[in-house]
Amino acid sequence: MKKFFLFKRQDVTASSTTSSDSGDGLDILAVSVDQVAYMTAELGRVVIVFNDATAFEENGLLEGESFKKTSVSVACEEGGEADLIESIMSFISSDRVKTNVMRFDAVAGRTNVKEAKIQSFTDVVSEVKDKPVVRATGETSTQTFIGGTAGTAFGTGNVIAGIDFGTSENKPLIDLNEENLSESGGNVNGWTNAGTGGSAYNVSTINGTLNYDASTGRENNGLTTAAADFASSNSVVLSTFYNDDGPFTLYMVVGKSVSDIDDHPKTGFAFQGGSSVPGNSLLTLGFMDEFSNQIYKFKFSHERGEFVEMPSANPIIDTHLPEEERRTAYVIVFRRDRKNNLYVHTNSGNVDAFAPAVITGGNARTDGKLVVKAIGNVIGEKFQGNVPRFGIIARDIGTPAAAKLAKDLNNKYQP
Repeated sequence: MKKFFLFKRQDVTASSTTSSDSGDGLDILAVSVDQVAYMTAELGRVVIVFNDATAFEENGLLEGESFKKTSVSVACEEGGEADLIESIMSFISSDRVKTNVMRFDAVAGRTNVKEAKIQSFTDVVSEVKDKPVVRATGETSTQTFIGGTAGTAFGTGNVIAGIDFGTSENKPLIDLNEENLSESGGNVNGWTNAGTGGSAYNVSTINGTLNYDASTGRENNGLTTAAADFASSNSVVLSTFYNDDGPFTLYMVVGKSVSDIDDHPKTGFAFQGGSSVPGNSLLTLGFMDEFSNQIYKFKFSHERGEFVEMPSANPIIDTHLPEEERRTAYVIVFRRDRKNNLYVHTNSGNVDAFAPAVITGGNARTDGKLVVKAIGNVIGEKFQGNVPRFGIIARDIGTPAAAKLAKDLNNKYQP
């Protein structure tokens, strides 16, 4: 009797993927028990490693690199790791089992292995690797010959202000970051673009007196770096407006001190377009409803109807948590895929909100142009927060890369 493992992390959605270095997006995986290479454990988890269960049959790797084998980790009671391994071994070796499928289902919160402890999606993590690792460090490799020169063949070339975008295709067109934020007398007087679009996307106009906030930490600007401190009267306007109707990945970090969270637990519309943009009869607005702490709202160009509303599973700003547990740096990675579905990833990398494609009718459509004229209050919509970073990648980088980007931004900016 042929036997299989079935690992289900989450229900399959439009954001699901068939491979993932971190497990993000890889929501269901079935593997024959014949492919088991070995099992091992860490406290409260058992890791099952598989042979010949990868996405690639041939690999062109550089010296010192390897692809890790496909693996799945499942949770168990601390101290019960050996019992779970023994139970799995018995299932594999016995001819008298009542079922030919060993299930680990985090959606239903159940398993037919009593030693496993499956209660949430974090209890089942499947990893089918996309990228090799450097054996000496265990870190994901971004080295490549492709598109390289004698001077860059072994370098990544894809790191901007401490964030590795992985590939040249995933580098942002626009990247406004704290390293290129200039100031005079404590006020911001310039912001140059570090993305591939160059100076065409520099900030050309600063409206209002925009404070340069270098007082870092949870009690100050909520960040680990300096930032532009946007009050409701401030905005920065790009030299060239972003104006495109295709897939995109937009990312932003907003800092709020612990006291800011209590006083003003919302952000408002962080990025905005305007009717002056050619081909855009109305505006683009995006990020978060200024009246609700649990709804992301977006409106694309030419939209005369309602906003696209994307409810969050949790309060977007951590008003519901004790002060010591609150995030003070809030990461948003906003994507549109080629089918016009919309996704929001937050600090953990998980998809926090989703909107299915709406490409007909005149209400809450998801296929309009994304027009970004400014960050902040440029057309009457209020935004407040400390911004160290804003960027746009002119393509959908996909669930695993977006999850990694969100986590990397969190790791850099969260105090």
